Amino acid sequence: MAIKKTHRRALAFMLTALLVIISACGSSGGGDNNEGGTSSTDNSGKKAVNIGVTYAPSGINPLSPVGLVSTYVAGLMFPPLVELDSNLEYQPMLADSIETEDNTTFTIQLNENAKWTDGTPVTADDVIFTLKLMSNVKVASNYAYIFATIEGLDDAGYLPEGEDEISGVSKVDDHTLTIKTKAPTTLDIFKDTIGRNLMTLPQAALKDIAPEDINTSDFMQNPTVTSGPYKMVNYNRDHFVEMEANPDYFKGAPKIEQLNFKVLQGTAVAAQLQSGEIDMNIPSAGVIPISDYENVKALEHVTTVDGPPIATQFMYINENSVPDAKQRQAISYAMNREMIVNNLLKGSGEVIDDFFTSYSPYKDESQQPVAYDPEKAKSLLAESGWDSGKTLTLSVLSGDATLEQAANIVAENLNAVGVKVQIQMLDLATLLDRIVKMEYDLGILTVSLTPVNPLPDIAYFLSEGNPNAYKNEEVDNLLNSLSAEVDEEKIMDDYSQLQAILKEDVPMPSIYATKALGAVNKRVTGATPQDFGMFINVHEWDVQ
Repeated sequence: MAIKKTHRRALAFMLTALLVIISACGSSGGGDNNEGGTSSTDNSGKKAVNIGVTYAPSGINPLSPVGLVSTYVAGLMFPPLVELDSNLEYQPMLADSIETEDNTTFTIQLNENAKWTDGTPVTADDVIFTLKLMSNVKVASNYAYIFATIEGLDDAGYLPEGEDEISGVSKVDDHTLTIKTKAPTTLDIFKDTIGRNLMTLPQAALKDIAPEDINTSDFMQNPTVTSGPYKMVNYNRDHFVEMEANPDYFKGAPKIEQLNFKVLQGTAVAAQLQSGEIDMNIPSAGVIPISDYENVKALEHVTTVDGPPIATQFMYINENSVPDAKQRQAISYAMNREMIVNNLLKGSGEVIDDFFTSYSPYKDESQQPVAYDPEKAKSLLAESGWDSGKTLTLSVLSGDATLEQAANIVAENLNAVGVKVQIQMLDLATLLDRIVKMEYDLGILTVSLTPVNPLPDIAYFLSEGNPNAYKNEEVDNLLNSLSAEVDEEKIMDDYSQLQAILKEDVPMPSIYATKALGAVNKRVTGATPQDFGMFINVHEWDVQ
């Protein structure tokens, strides 16, 4: 199962966005604990909520949102068909339902009350128009590859040259359409890919703009016709987004009249939660440094939420440098993961050694992480004939204090068992480039796999063309089986088999998964800071 080059580019794009977020974890914020709190209204007397984020919404284009904050902002104006909640269940947004009888043809029923801010209804024509933009090579969406499963699109997710219609997409009526996939897929995977990533745009407002001009159009910089709970008022890509309520939102007029996203340094999130300058954060997009967790949890006017383990720190191992599975097992046994989680992360994390955290529905609980066992590591190295005079370079992202400290602990662990390691701190672009080109020995990088659909990323890391030089025919067969399987029990069994093989081969062991902290001022009601589904019920939020 070969991963296409377009998939590699898309994964690198997502890794870049995630690492910008995670790097904020290393910052340290301060301030004394006190009863913070500013008015819950702005200067005009409107009810307002301020959300702190730690990186800029650099591109709000719904066809190619850049990073989590941009995706959240775009989704508030152009809701996806469905959204994933914190229980990993799909909730209706623009679509009332998505159903299938054969796992190939999916029927999408739109909310008949949905309308654009110009008063016209949102229709199936708008959805199909947006799909055509997404799959137009002249638009060149970063997310086009996600739609490659649709019949009529090529492996990069684009319409072939000369084609104007997507053969797998059909209008049934004004509020119903069907999408046919090239091969059978589960309903959950369809919802996770097409359902969550398609943000419908208004055909009437964009039909006269040439596809090659869409991305730079005035509309994409300041959308004037939207359908979501909030509309854009003011946008500075480096500093803030100001949004106002859409009183005609089809799920109900939002109670919060103004919603603001405020871009902050990691050092300022805790301080502004304390002072009341921000009301809440988005856990993985408004990162509170771990060193500030205790201070934030002690604030009497703030409610905190411990997030699930999502972002995982992986140890990339170049098998050209470490060719024997026993040597890779030794590296895994040598790492004192529990000490890192308990002491460095102060318990705000989870010990894992593969691709699956406890948050994943596919985690095989019988496959527990290997325990810290330096003597076992030494024994395995001796059996493998490891050259104790060999020195490996451990490449680590610079600028993230927590990750740097974890890397130092890992290096000490490895040196202690006879694997000489020299740490090399690299900027993000250089680190990604070296890993993709396999110009490294060991590397530590943060990755977040989608819990309900981890296959695309796992296939990238394990199948032909992966950045570790890993090869296993049995794993390839399992990946191929998973790509075509629609029976959930069989999918679970395949993932369990995969975890058992990875326990022996150790192509890319994990070190730990972090749990991002969410916080919200108690005067805000109905809102829960979380990484999945935070804005599903945003129209119900209120302030006391």
